[in-house]
Amino acid sequence: MAVEESRSGRKVVPQRDTLWLSGADAVNLAFGIAIHVVLTRAFLSDDYGTFVLLLDFFHVCVILVDLGLPTLIGRDGERLGKGLKQVLHRISRIQFQAAVAAMLVFPVIGWFLFAKGGDWGWFEVALLLCFSAVVQVITYAHRTALRAVGEARLEAFVRIADRGTVAILMVGFASGELLGFAVATAVGPLVALALALYLYLSKVAPQASDSGDEPPDTAEMGSQQLVGAGLPFLFASAALVVNVRIEKLLLGVFATPTDVAEFQIAWLGFIAGYGPILSLRAILLSWFGEVRNDIEKLKHRYKRALFACTLLSCVGAIIGVGVGPFAFEALFPDYAEAVQRPFLALMLAWLFHSMASPSLALIQVGDRPWNYTRILWTGIAVSSVACLYLIPTQPSAVMGAAGAAALASLVVLALAFAVAGRGRSFATEETDITEMQSGK
Repeated sequence: MAVEESRSGRKVVPQRDTLWLSGADAVNLAFGIAIHVVLTRAFLSDDYGTFVLLLDFFHVCVILVDLGLPTLIGRDGERLGKGLKQVLHRISRIQFQAAVAAMLVFPVIGWFLFAKGGDWGWFEVALLLCFSAVVQVITYAHRTALRAVGEARLEAFVRIADRGTVAILMVGFASGELLGFAVATAVGPLVALALALYLYLSKVAPQASDSGDEPPDTAEMGSQQLVGAGLPFLFASAALVVNVRIEKLLLGVFATPTDVAEFQIAWLGFIAGYGPILSLRAILLSWFGEVRNDIEKLKHRYKRALFACTLLSCVGAIIGVGVGPFAFEALFPDYAEAVQRPFLALMLAWLFHSMASPSLALIQVGDRPWNYTRILWTGIAVSSVACLYLIPTQPSAVMGAAGAAALASLVVLALAFAVAGRGRSFATEETDITEMQSGK
């Protein structure tokens, strides 16, 4: 795999960096499960469901604070050299202004939509949960800067510091009040932000140097230009966030917090396998990107990836179905029986997402990467429409939401194959990718 020397003197190795970040995701998954074990045992199901709803709602809303700007850092950070610090400063200023506006608006909306009977105690919780989501987004720019210059290991530490702090504090607040858990949720991102700033300013910025290459346009962009350049990436980032939360939010609107609590437990089983899917797509993106100018090699790698992903998806689904019931019984005994069927439906969603990974990665390295974003938003639209029909009409609202997720992921799989199948002009020449999918 290609290796580049960063301006900080550290080599950028996609495989190594992906392993660091995947390892951090695995550790954070364990922290996340511990957090939800504590919450489910501290609260009744409706309080737990409301807490989860507010947190997910704010994580969707604060995408507007992100503005796609960290992706610009990921794309151009290494080439900016010493100019990276100035660009980060401009991006932080833009995001701070957006964050202030978000804190004035989103807690009120979340409290109005999901707090039980307008309980003012929940308003304090909403403020803290929105604050935690906002701070987490503000941290992304400096986290991405660390990765862009070959310090993905430092970004991994920042990620772990966030979830680890929340988990430790929640265990400490295990017998406390609702507000204490909200405080714990807010402190973790604050620790991560402070750590990301310290690591960048002390470890990376002093070693930055410029090369003789012409710096990217990002170096000279003002605030409005940065926002304009980041908007296309905002839609892709938003799709990834909304994609795994839309069913939960619609359950919160059209069902009860108890339904949300049951769905959340089944969803934890799904998200345990979704993190590796995202890491797999990152690996395939780098692997395909290496040979995007060599059509024959690209075809060969795509066929290998299709075979490997199909095999791994089937094995993973079997393991999930076999292990899931025992894990729920051990960790969430009060919910174990209720979540069995929704979990199976979400396992179908996981299977379809996993099998779609090679085609989605191929689309991203092609000449029309916007198709990747369109496919994800189409899946979100399908899930939304299906939820609007299934949640009110099915005997179990939770099963309706899980069925909508499975249907949407099947649509994503079908569209990914179809779009990759008619993909052309992959970098240097026209090719019919359908031949790859048929094995010719």
